[in-house]
Amino acid sequence: MTRQRNSRQLKGEGKKVYGIIVDGQTEKWYLQLLTQQENLKNIQIKPDLVTKAKLIDQYNLVIEAEKHYDKVIWIVDLDVILKEEAEKKEGGNSPLQEFNSYYKKLNAMQNVEVLINTPCLEYWYLLHIKDTSDFYTLYKEMLVELRNEPIEHYKKTEKYYKSGTNIYSRLKPNLSVAYERAKALGQYDPENPRTAKAEIYRLFEILNIEL
Repeated sequence: MTRQRNSRQLKGEGKKVYGIIVDGQTEKWYLQLLTQQENLKNIQIKPDLVTKAKLIDQYNLVIEAEKHYDKVIWIVDLDVILKEEAEKKEGGNSPLQEFNSYYKKLNAMQNVEVLINTPCLEYWYLLHIKDTSDFYTLYKEMLVELRNEPIEHYKKTEKYYKSGTNIYSRLKPNLSVAYERAKALGQYDPENPRTAKAEIYRLFEILNIEL
């Protein structure tokens, strides 16, 4: 079972520097919009993009970042890992076992947080739209449901994310609802990885963002 921690920092604790490790452009854009809109003056967020990096490379980056930041947050979309697990050859290395070994090690470190979205960040968006605990293996499986108000024309492009009323602003009216729905799904369990999760909700606790 995973640990349960209260990672909400106290106001007035002083400026903290947060390193956020992501492996996709959509996560980076969302984080940029979040920090801008929430006017997070007392922290600095550094989204380090690790495009198509192997698990071991991402893990090593987290370990290195831990030396330089007050807290490191690794945001992981589990869909790629589950896909690679399903496609691995008999007797081959298990991507899921590899990830779980890193997860266990990082989970023991007080200044590292691993936030897992299953299948991906878009499940967090979906929770702004509907109350669900359905498990989707891939992003495309939930695309029809995802493309509803207020993001009915959703696309994975920087223009869509940032043009006009940006995606964070459009989703924000339902943020507290999405937070409660995501929290109800619980945290990642290495023994039962094929369940819906949107642990990015914990980011709002870690950064002490009022909903």
